[in-house]
Amino acid sequence: MPRHPVSMWPVCLSLLAACGDDGGNASGYYDSITSYGSTGGTEGNSGGTGDSPTTTGDPPPETEDEGDFRVPRASGKYVYSASQTTDSVAVIDTANLVIDVVEVGQGPTVVEPIPGQPGDAGSVVVLDQGSNDVAVLRTSEAGATSVVIHKVTPGANNLAVSPGGNYVFVYHDVDGPEQLGAGSDQELSVLDVAAGKSYEMTVGAHPREVVFAPDESAAYVITAAGVNVIAFASLGAVGKPPLLPVVKDPGIDPATLEVQIVAGLGIALARVDGEPWLAVTQLPGGELTVLDLPGVPTDLDVAASGEFAVLTLPSSGGSRFLEVPLPLGPGEFVEHEVPGEYVGLASLAADGDTMLLYTTVNPFALTEAPTADLPLFDDHAVYLSTSSSSSSTTGDDSTTSGTTGDDSTTTGTTTSGTTGDDGPWPDPRQRITLARRDGDAWDLVTLFVEVPIISVGIAPDSRNAILVHDGHPVLTDDRWSYSLFDLTPAFPLLKRQNTEAHPGPILFTPDGARAAVLLRDRSSSRNSTPPAASPSSTPRAASRPSPATSSTTR
Repeated sequence: MPRHPVSMWPVCLSLLAACGDDGGNASGYYDSITSYGSTGGTEGNSGGTGDSPTTTGDPPPETEDEGDFRVPRASGKYVYSASQTTDSVAVIDTANLVIDVVEVGQGPTVVEPIPGQPGDAGSVVVLDQGSNDVAVLRTSEAGATSVVIHKVTPGANNLAVSPGGNYVFVYHDVDGPEQLGAGSDQELSVLDVAAGKSYEMTVGAHPREVVFAPDESAAYVITAAGVNVIAFASLGAVGKPPLLPVVKDPGIDPATLEVQIVAGLGIALARVDGEPWLAVTQLPGGELTVLDLPGVPTDLDVAASGEFAVLTLPSSGGSRFLEVPLPLGPGEFVEHEVPGEYVGLASLAADGDTMLLYTTVNPFALTEAPTADLPLFDDHAVYLSTSSSSSSTTGDDSTTSGTTGDDSTTTGTTTSGTTGDDGPWPDPRQRITLARRDGDAWDLVTLFVEVPIISVGIAPDSRNAILVHDGHPVLTDDRWSYSLFDLTPAFPLLKRQNTEAHPGPILFTPDGARAAVLLRDRSSSRNSTPPAASPSSTPRAASRPSPATSSTTR
């Protein structure tokens, strides 16, 4: 097989340093923004900006960052990185740092691991956009790599691999970096990996994500028109899989719609920007139930276990989040207060007992004067509070939240802070709230992060997180940064690391012990060079901080 100069693959070599451990082999990485478990979905309107004021009674839409699928991937003891300009893939053995460069089709971009390989053997599927095919690479434990090419639908820019590695979906992701051009984005290919056969089918307009049932009995394709349900048992007979709407009004602008699939339960959850309700659709039956909410949510997330969903309801005078048990009962949810904070996004950890609450917008940026119900706090204070919750149910799928009498929601006291009419308007993007489950309630700790947050990634072990910041508003050199966040101590540890370039995708090892932050040198003229990686490890506990380390959103 052809071999190319090792210097062409700096990102792979850097990732090796990041994925090395204390005696074991790295078996893969998690993208920090990718959903865990068997849930998945698409984000609603992401048109909000950090400087947009609130112009109506509804909170502004949040901008939830999207995972970058064009990064090196790992399978077995190997890391695979595609080079679009050389039509090849570097296969790096993490045990001995030997690199093989394997020729594939034209313009390889997306790389996805194929699960279920024996021992330390590896296998990936690579999308060759220039030649409209996919390459299936299999690398033995001895290091020999075979390549098999399969033709697929033209114009595809993304891949989705089933949990058991038996099927690969090849489709055009409307949120991907390329525009489609001539043709239709409703055509996709499904590759039966074992049989080596590809099936073509037509789905709803503008596909965004493919989610699989845990037992690989079905796949759910989230589109602008609804959800296509594809049963693998009848894959050869499916040309146009059934399309199920996820809201009652088919005329709703799909840019304002967020959909999450709970594949283990066979349901779709949907919210619409500016609307105070949650729609629940049975898959594949299509029965739709609407749950009325006590406010307008700006984010919808589902626990990895599929046992509950979380909706955030931001407000200038203090926010709330709703915990919705799944499967859904008639009008059931639990309401939790986040006193004194504006939070519009939630990032749930895999354990379901840890959550980060934050915002990417500043609704007060152009407001001339504070309102009476907005407490102004010292930006450098830390607030500790414990919330308790209440809920009420009705028989007609609507819910009201009690605010007086025995059904009232109570919260703990804030331990520090100042109020008054003087002082600068606080920017809620400079704060993040760690929520940890305590029985039926959540303990809340809010920290000041100095530089606004643009995205959050939580490690698979739920013990650590990495926060990616916006550019520093004052600094001109090394203005980019990310923060390491140890989630385990009673008083959590937060450490910010400056970088020379904007932090890119965050990759975690499956055990959560190590991570890599990819950095791209935008001033470099070598556009063919993959992004450089900054190797580092996340801190395991406050006593050993590191020197330096969905659902799906739009």
